[in-house]
Amino acid sequence: MANPPFAGDIKEPRMIARYDLAKKPDGKWQSKVGRDILFIERNLDFLKPGGRMAIVLPQGRFNNSSDKNIRDFIAERCRILAVVGLHGNTFKPHTGTKTSVLFVQKWNDDPKAGALCPRKDDYNIFFATMRKSGKDNSGDKIWRKISSSAAAPPNDELSDLMPPSPVQRVVGVESDFLRDNHEHLVVDHDLYNHEGKTEDGIAEAFIEFAKKENFSFFELSPSVAPFDAVKYQQLMDGLEAVELSLKEALKENISFRVDSDFFKKQYLQEYFQRNKFENIILGDIAFITDGQHGYHEVDETSNISHITAKNTKNWFTDKIGADGLAQWVDDKNKRSSLQENDILLANRGTIGCCSIVKSDILPANIDQDIARIAIISNSPILPEYLLAYLNSNIGYDWVIRNSSGMVQQGLPLNKVRLIPIPFLNIKFQLRIKSLIDLSWETKELSKDIYQQAEDLLLSELGLQNWQSTEETIAVKSFAESFLSSERLDAEYYQPKYDQAEEAIKNCGFSSQNLGSLIEPIQNGFDYREYNEEGTPYIRVGDVKNGQINFDSAVKIPITMADVDKPVGLQIGDILFTRKGSFGNSAVVTELEVNGIISSEIMLLRLTSVSRQKVLPEYVSLFLNSKFGYLQVERRVHGVAYYSISQPDLANLLIPILPKLQQQKIVEKINSSFSLKLKSKQLLEIAKTRVEQAIETDEATATTWINQQLEALGINLTTTT
Repeated sequence: MANPPFAGDIKEPRMIARYDLAKKPDGKWQSKVGRDILFIERNLDFLKPGGRMAIVLPQGRFNNSSDKNIRDFIAERCRILAVVGLHGNTFKPHTGTKTSVLFVQKWNDDPKAGALCPRKDDYNIFFATMRKSGKDNSGDKIWRKISSSAAAPPNDELSDLMPPSPVQRVVGVESDFLRDNHEHLVVDHDLYNHEGKTEDGIAEAFIEFAKKENFSFFELSPSVAPFDAVKYQQLMDGLEAVELSLKEALKENISFRVDSDFFKKQYLQEYFQRNKFENIILGDIAFITDGQHGYHEVDETSNISHITAKNTKNWFTDKIGADGLAQWVDDKNKRSSLQENDILLANRGTIGCCSIVKSDILPANIDQDIARIAIISNSPILPEYLLAYLNSNIGYDWVIRNSSGMVQQGLPLNKVRLIPIPFLNIKFQLRIKSLIDLSWETKELSKDIYQQAEDLLLSELGLQNWQSTEETIAVKSFAESFLSSERLDAEYYQPKYDQAEEAIKNCGFSSQNLGSLIEPIQNGFDYREYNEEGTPYIRVGDVKNGQINFDSAVKIPITMADVDKPVGLQIGDILFTRKGSFGNSAVVTELEVNGIISSEIMLLRLTSVSRQKVLPEYVSLFLNSKFGYLQVERRVHGVAYYSISQPDLANLLIPILPKLQQQKIVEKINSSFSLKLKSKQLLEIAKTRVEQAIETDEATATTWINQQLEALGINLTTTT
């Protein structure tokens, strides 16, 4: 067993010269080598013929293209018995490095030298990945709870898939923690069966695999049951585990990856589904590049948007939060200067996000974390079909599967160029294009109507023609400044802020401080341990453009019952971002009431009296308007991150229009949101149609899509 240190390099030439793995392809010595690499070679040297080793290594050693020589070195000297992918939390709080355990046996054809392990060109390998972490994101252990009955399995998805434990469970009060025979708490993981009190896990599955393969080191005895094919199949079905031959593992695997994540069942199933079709390699039909590496100069006066991965999240590239890029940077990097209908793929950081470029964001250029995919003319693959495919589960999973790295995962350009695209007939692709074009048109109409709502708001208030001054100098008496506001920063006293508040006061309608309209303001709940499943946790980035993007919310492993603050959401509540991207507001609908808001979001709830004269959607729209933003911008404070306090937010002025006029404005808001939802539904139909065509056939997918469009009242033949 070995767990070598991952951090640090060996740079001493005399030490490096003793290791074959320290050589470059040209035979020269490297100037530095990772410690764990040298440990691999030395540990293999320590093994006698037929000897076995289990070694914990960082994930990159199993999947980085640059480390293929290490994997070749191991495979030349040993049989790879198994690879077990550990959860990213396994070694927390000490390190969050993703790791795997490699099990090998040194080749040996001589029974006198040691345990037999005859060299083979092909053999079976056991791959398994932990699905139950055993620790939370902070590194604290997750303890197993007692089930509510002796025979019932624990109430979680994984355990439902597992075969029954050979012993009955301890009966106790549900939610009490399970203890072993020594009264120790039992960690909740799927690595092995803990004293017969939990399900069989990865270890038990490997034991059956070892029996089946007749490994020389695993001799059967009267106390060891022979291989049980039924049990083995049950275990493999219930775990994230597969058995593959070496030749099978090398399919679409030119860099000889052996990380168990690469061989997840879903990925293998999608591989077979995709290969029912002719596959076109992306690099054969597109020019692919990335943006400038390293420094880029920001120019606030430039109209050239600097697009990053965050701008590729929603199918259509946006420029929200994008810096202006200096002209000389764009001139120097014309290869990454964007054109309409380019496809952008985030290939580092936020891997897998994919969007199409429309004219509204141009001119623009990209950073180094995005691959620009420019489809060549006369290509058999349409850009819109490629967009739908890369956003489908099958396309997205290929990108995630083929990403690699030690800490930050990435998909290098050479792998982007290797993405296989199932060729579906051009009629099918044109249908996908029609869906995406209609989605874009609907989305743009939604934006226009939302702008109409804001224009109507300002028009009704008589403020539509108001322009802020560019004057930045103000002269205030001590009483007018510090004594009244307790602020000494010059920005607070810019004339535009006073003018905006005076315009609100003089608009012809009464105005009230926000605090007089709402119950006491509440900040949300701070929680930073995210899970794949759980309660949606609404953060600052999920509140923008007047809506809550519930789909993008991360999940946390608690419910509102675990929150010790009065921040449970109700329909009609207003969420307001107070920190970072401050000043964004949205109204809670029935879709979001089960969410939990982060501590960087404020909860605003109109009083019962206020609801008689003001609508929450109206208040939210005003807060999102330039008059709301100017008031907030004036009051924010901080050094690295600006934020607004509860008292300052409560002092914002809200003009009160007659309710009938508010309702007209809200009707436009609702119309805008309805169109935005339809736009998302069209994209979901396009995505699902591509998945169905690959999983079943194009005819089935076409029938399904027609049914979905009919339900939405859309006839593509009349809209395109």
